[in-house]
Amino acid sequence: MSETKVGYVAIIGRPNVGKSTLLNYLVGEKIAGTSAKPQTTRDVIRGILTVPDGQAYESPYRGQIIFLDTPGVHQPKDALGKGMVRDVHESLSNADLVFWMAYPKAMGDAEREILKWVKDLSIPVFLLINQIDHFPKDDILVALDSFQKAYAFKEFIPISAKTGENVKVLVQQALAYLPQGEFIYPEDQISDQNIRFHAQEMIREKLYHFLGEELPYDGAVRIDEFKEEAKITRIRATIVIERESQKAIVIGKGGEKIKQIGTAARLDLEKFLGRKVFLELWCKVIPGWKTNAAFLRESQ
Repeated sequence: MSETKVGYVAIIGRPNVGKSTLLNYLVGEKIAGTSAKPQTTRDVIRGILTVPDGQAYESPYRGQIIFLDTPGVHQPKDALGKGMVRDVHESLSNADLVFWMAYPKAMGDAEREILKWVKDLSIPVFLLINQIDHFPKDDILVALDSFQKAYAFKEFIPISAKTGENVKVLVQQALAYLPQGEFIYPEDQISDQNIRFHAQEMIREKLYHFLGEELPYDGAVRIDEFKEEAKITRIRATIVIERESQKAIVIGKGGEKIKQIGTAARLDLEKFLGRKVFLELWCKVIPGWKTNAAFLRESQ
């Protein structure tokens, strides 16, 4: 039997660099919300990839990789931001390997901040240059040169998180660096987060998808009720915003916008759960929720 490798891989990088897109591709299911806006991921989302025999990845190892998709690294301005940065630090302390994702560009201020964290690590760090399907080869070479001069990465792997280009190579190399061990989770499990958490993520993603630039990152989603019946799952959720003026934006004329958000989220939830879903959305104003530590704890 092949040697078994098991370990935790933290995926880090600036906001909106494709961390959640990569995680979704790796596990083959949409478990992390993606958006063109920063801070779509506010919590550490754990995805699980099990490689039963290594053949699919042309690897000599079988293995199980637990991915920690972290919030984008940024300067925190409130309790929400501080909690996100704390989550990144905790993920790094628990990881056996780090994927540092970056754009095909030379290092900027955000990357230099991340570098301060990475330099303190004693575990292997891979550099993943993302979006190679959108950038010319010269840009990728500039990025590789810039990062390579700053840190001794164990591997440099240009990828496309969207199309999956070079992701097989990424998994091969990750298995090679991870420690030996026994599977922690059942082979068919793709996340250790509960279903309520994923419902919250999917609703919040649609909130930002449909509102575009109309709503800054002042919105949260709270699951008020999650009830699994024989033939249907019933979910009641509240979209929480900071200002009364934002409520009309979320609801839309005649309730059209919140209905659009709810329909799209319901379809994603039905695909994820494999059963019918009844989703009811409400909108509530809670001023200063991002600085309210009690509310942030309750909404986890």
